[in-house]
Amino acid sequence: MSESNSVWRLIGAALILGLLCTAGVLATLRADAQGRAPAPASTALDGSSIRDDPVVAPDVRESADDNVTFPTDI
Repeated sequence: MSESNSVWRLIGAALILGLLCTAGVLATLRADAQGRAPAPASTALDGSSIRDDPVVAPDVRESADDNVTFPTDI
């Protein structure tokens, strides 16, 4: 009788652990899906809000090449 109780207790513990793991995976997948969801149309950028003027030269201080260093011991 005692052995039967311990087997059922082990089965119950395994079921609870399995349900907790399944809930964790589902919560993670749902959070990932919400993170990849497209932005609502009201906050989406339209073409009129960003203008690129090809005539204006970029500011040298904002250049990505401003502080590039290379190793000298090659």
